[in-house]
Amino acid sequence: MKKKQKNIPLIHNYCDRWCERCYFTSRCAVALSTGKLSAEQQDINNKAFWDHLSVNFAQTITLLHQSAEKFGFTIPGLTEEEHKAYLEEEELERKQIKAHSLIKQSNAYINLAKKWLDKNEQLNEKQDEIILHFEIGIRSEKESISELATIEDCFGVIQWYLYFISVKFMRALSSKMEEDKYKEENSYPKDSNGSAKIALISTERTMQAWLQLNELLPGMEDDALPILASLQKLQSLAYDEFPDAMKFIRPGFDEM
Repeated sequence: MKKKQKNIPLIHNYCDRWCERCYFTSRCAVALSTGKLSAEQQDINNKAFWDHLSVNFAQTITLLHQSAEKFGFTIPGLTEEEHKAYLEEEELERKQIKAHSLIKQSNAYINLAKKWLDKNEQLNEKQDEIILHFEIGIRSEKESISELATIEDCFGVIQWYLYFISVKFMRALSSKMEEDKYKEENSYPKDSNGSAKIALISTERTMQAWLQLNELLPGMEDDALPILASLQKLQSLAYDEFPDAMKFIRPGFDEM
């Protein structure tokens, strides 16, 4: 690729995976590769998805061994005891992460938000009201379209980040555990802070979407306030756990 089209290394590690809204898809290796996939290959419930994933893993292993050979060493396989110990350690780490207050709070938010999204009555009523007001001349076409678009956008933001926030905080905690095992000082920024940063950004965007919906939908306050309180608590826990997260410079996004 030409220099001006060069991909930004690691940009995909600290993004929100919302390629349709990203300015960097032409410089992201993941966006470029996934853009060529069929609908079946992007569907987690389809065999084509897992077949494609298997091929990717196989290619990664091959490249890893080729790189090791290039630098003059081999990658030894694990003994049965080492493999067992690894699996036990991995399972222990998973349990610790699931029990962490940050993940418990993430799940508490998911439950509250999902409960509202599942019933979704106020949203439908508001959309019907906007259309009716346009039809009888209370609102202009421009006002109606703008308000409907705002509601749709808020709804889209909330849905997109609903599970994403928890997943990214889980990755941040997992990375932090790995970093704590090897306390070597180096010049590299911590992956845990990068993952926590995009989770915090997503949390803030989600809060703004709920605030907008609360303003637009009459009678929503009783539902919105506990949800917003839950997100604020999640924010607070995250800043306590990752005080330097927002200082992390994400490739591409924070270098403009």
